[in-house]
Amino acid sequence: MVQKQNISFGKMEKGRGGRLLLFATQALCALFLLHLLYIEFFTFETTPSQQMKCRQILSEWKADLSSVVVKKDDQKRSLEYLLTRLVGGEDRTKLESTGFACDNTSWSLVCVTNKPVKIDTKTMKIQIQKQSSNENTTTIVRPYAMQDNPYVINDITPVTITTTELSKPTCDHNHQDPVVIFSSGGYTGNIFHEFNENLIPLFITSRFFKSRVHFIIVDYKPSFIRKYRRVFSRLSNHEIINPTVNSSVHCFPAAITGLKFHKFLGINTSEIPQSNYSMPEFREFIRKTYRLKIKSVFDTPNPPKLLLISRQTTRKFLNQHEMMKMMENLGFQVIIASSAKEMSNVEKFSHVINSCSVMVGAHGAGLANEMFLPNGAVMVQVRPLGFQWDVDSFYSEPGPGMGLKYLEYMMQPEESSLVDVYGLDHPVLQNTASVAQKGGYNAARKMYLDDQDLRLDLSRFRETLVEALRLVGRDPIDVANA
Repeated sequence: MVQKQNISFGKMEKGRGGRLLLFATQALCALFLLHLLYIEFFTFETTPSQQMKCRQILSEWKADLSSVVVKKDDQKRSLEYLLTRLVGGEDRTKLESTGFACDNTSWSLVCVTNKPVKIDTKTMKIQIQKQSSNENTTTIVRPYAMQDNPYVINDITPVTITTTELSKPTCDHNHQDPVVIFSSGGYTGNIFHEFNENLIPLFITSRFFKSRVHFIIVDYKPSFIRKYRRVFSRLSNHEIINPTVNSSVHCFPAAITGLKFHKFLGINTSEIPQSNYSMPEFREFIRKTYRLKIKSVFDTPNPPKLLLISRQTTRKFLNQHEMMKMMENLGFQVIIASSAKEMSNVEKFSHVINSCSVMVGAHGAGLANEMFLPNGAVMVQVRPLGFQWDVDSFYSEPGPGMGLKYLEYMMQPEESSLVDVYGLDHPVLQNTASVAQKGGYNAARKMYLDDQDLRLDLSRFRETLVEALRLVGRDPIDVANA
């Protein structure tokens, strides 16, 4: 990884040298042209037509120089406009007047500057060019999308932002595009959190810039970067900067620290005015990123494919073999996804999911694979006994916003493996809220997520799958005759 980083910076230095050579060549050509015009216009006798031609050449050259200055000015104004779209209300006014503002809404904290910055990647300290009338300020940001998560936020590397006069040392690397700074720490390794707190927020924050943006990633996790390399390469034209192997000073025309979070697995279009960024567009972005061919469920194969997420540790389906037979009798071609290694290979596994009309699984991170389903497909969540608090926002609410159909199967006490331990009449099965009331969230999580397996009532679950078939356009008569 170190060698790759060194190579990339070697390319950067080479590119900078090329730009300097080009600038020097243009300057010499301009001086030579002026010299020729001087000789032609002032030293020798010229006819009126020759004088007019010389004036025309000078006028066109002046116009060309003016257009270059105007274009550069337009780019600066365009960048400033894009940056203002990341903040709102008083924060936007503050950004426009002072060049620096922080937006602290919807869980996230995002600090934006439209002034040149120096970033020391060794210390992750950012110096912002301040206006002479402003006082020096210091802001500390842990650049993780969900700021209110107490289990994660204190482990995120802090970034210190100061508004001071830009001082030495000089920049080791000068960049023409702005930078987004964020963390790949937290719950990366869990596909739900990878999309929820990293990829969707990164899309919201950086998509405006149409790949003309750099990424500095603190708490750098190589496995996460490799897993979603295609996503990063489509959102940025540049190599990712990893502070752990790149201790140097970088200069950028602007900077965004932190990622915007809207809601679980979702985007609020009202928070991104004058754009069409939404979850359907994010899913289209994912489809193109991984070259997924099937956009609509009506283009999926027949017989319809059903992907069953088979958990191997907790919340296992104890009668999975019988479930599969019932699914096949209904007309499904069943695909079992059980290998963590297989599912972590996004580039391959996304194509498997994209060919499916229905996905079934117990509540858990694996259901976030719905991101790769075609439009109109059905995601069926089996909700474990006792896990009914505050989970609608995880899957049942986001699904329709993605263009998917959502169904859920609610567990009954007799379908839980806990009945074998406590008996059907025990409060653990008949009054599940009592576990949380007595021991809090951690006790309830251990009981109903960590210690529970599932034995579904096939007759009742069959009704849910029949409804799934109808939703994907399969004739109920075929179901009856299966």
